[in-house]
Amino acid sequence: VSAASELNIAALKDEFPLLQREVHGRPIVYLDSGATSQKPQSVLDAMDRYYAEINANVHRGAYHIAERSTTAMEGARAALAHFLGAPSAEEVVFTKNATEAINLVAHSWGRTNLAEGDAVLLTMLEHHANIVPWQQLAAERGVEVRWIPVDADGRLDLSDLDALLDGVRLLAITAASNVTGALPPVRRLADAAHSVGASVLVDASQWTPHQPTDVSNWD
Repeated sequence: VSAASELNIAALKDEFPLLQREVHGRPIVYLDSGATSQKPQSVLDAMDRYYAEINANVHRGAYHIAERSTTAMEGARAALAHFLGAPSAEEVVFTKNATEAINLVAHSWGRTNLAEGDAVLLTMLEHHANIVPWQQLAAERGVEVRWIPVDADGRLDLSDLDALLDGVRLLAITAASNVTGALPPVRRLADAAHSVGASVLVDASQWTPHQPTDVSNWD
């Protein structure tokens, strides 16, 4: 018996208000969580409490509400660090979404560390959010974008990995494909990239909701 079959799926579904609605007289079946996930009532309640009770700029005011808001945000940062296996809460940076996060890396780290002739290695499984920022750097700075191909089964073909890594400064890969659900061997790829002195970016957007995440194990 799988772990999923032991879950009370009906009870879990009841936690999501939007999934209680009907469209054209039929219950909603939502299959687009790879793009945007629905929010459970606990998340909606937490957001309502924030705006009703402690909405203030963090790290800027010494008054009661601002201090509570700062404490709540830093508590969330610490909880996320623990959840993700980060060594320190100071390593957690909040962004609007993965698209903004990857663009932030590309426009800060990328513009500082990548020059003409350097290479960035991606896979054919990537979301556009982990493709377009590197293509923009390629157009602006002459950075080369390389690709790890997929085989007929939709899995990464790593037969030429050593050649593809030659001269690479950054490996930017998904931990789980948002289209096929394929799970690249992140640890193996990270080790190979580090062996040639490359940095590693992992898009774990689709991985984290489904698998235990330990970013320290990927480093």
